[in-house]
Amino acid sequence: MRPGTRAVVLFASLLGAGPSACGAHREVTRLDPVHVTAARDGERVTVDAYDARELFVRASAALRAESYEEATRLYAALLAEFPESELVAPALYNQGLCYDALGRFRDAATSYGALVERFPGSEDAADALFRLAGSYEALEAWDDAVGALDLLVARQELSGIERVEALARRGSALIQVGRAGDARISLEEAVRLYRQGRGVSPSDSVFHYSMAQFKLGEIVHNEMRAIELPEDEALLEARLEAKAKLLLEAQRLYTKVIRIGHPHWAAAAAYRIGALYHHLWKDILDAPPPPGLDAEAQGIYFDILHERTRVLLKKAVVQWERTLKLARRLGLDNEWIDSTTRDLAEIRRELEIEESAAEKDDDPEEPDAGV
Repeated sequence: MRPGTRAVVLFASLLGAGPSACGAHREVTRLDPVHVTAARDGERVTVDAYDARELFVRASAALRAESYEEATRLYAALLAEFPESELVAPALYNQGLCYDALGRFRDAATSYGALVERFPGSEDAADALFRLAGSYEALEAWDDAVGALDLLVARQELSGIERVEALARRGSALIQVGRAGDARISLEEAVRLYRQGRGVSPSDSVFHYSMAQFKLGEIVHNEMRAIELPEDEALLEARLEAKAKLLLEAQRLYTKVIRIGHPHWAAAAAYRIGALYHHLWKDILDAPPPPGLDAEAQGIYFDILHERTRVLLKKAVVQWERTLKLARRLGLDNEWIDSTTRDLAEIRRELEIEESAAEKDDDPEEPDAGV
């Protein structure tokens, strides 16, 4: 999720500008009404007087102190008591930040959505859309995320790197809703914009550029998995060839991610290259045998199939060992490294079973002791 670039409005803007350099002119801002409350505790009465700016200052102090529950209460009071204040837009934004920090993503989405709807032209609106999409991503509400990112991509004021981010995240969300063709267009545009370099600084993060390249690999990977292997031998060879071509294309795209060098996505891509071979091995073994084989013939068929596909498991092992070596060198510890460690252990067990069975089949039968 994007960092909160407008987490707290500067106190100078809250207090109003002072006298001009010549002393003859003062900036005047609209004053909000002052609300007064009184509370009795026994014989003691506590009086509190505040306006919208005072509430905003208190809420922002609580936000900076990470007292998120208190901050949300104060922002809610501002929004309820001073609905016409010029501070409503930043209050909605900061309230969303607090809800995000509390893991209350539905409430955060409500705050950001209200800001975008009521103040579409404000300087906070684009940031709020990024945040709104992030809240929906956290909720796995992918259709809503696509909607927010569609609005974001349509905004003209985005910088080059912001547009790369919006397009990459939009492509990722489109994959989740089954719109692979639209996702590919969005992701390819993100990659193209980054490489063109307009509005992109050398110091900008390559995170979303790497993400876009990785998700393009995921689209091809999914296409490979979607090809089913039939019983009909006349069709089988063509289907296997199509799977192999897609495997190589996905591997090419994942390799590009590794070369970009972002640690998180490099680890993800290295893991997925190993998964390509593991998935192809599983798909081949899960395919139905040719029709008309009796039980003995089927056994022979699968023995041969296991022997010929074992190389795919070995390729996956080599790739995942490289991934863990990369992780150790970079000090990585994330979900991709966890997946690599888990799947490598599984595949080593599968290889051990395969090789043990092969050795057993190769052993000559011992002569009958009674002969």
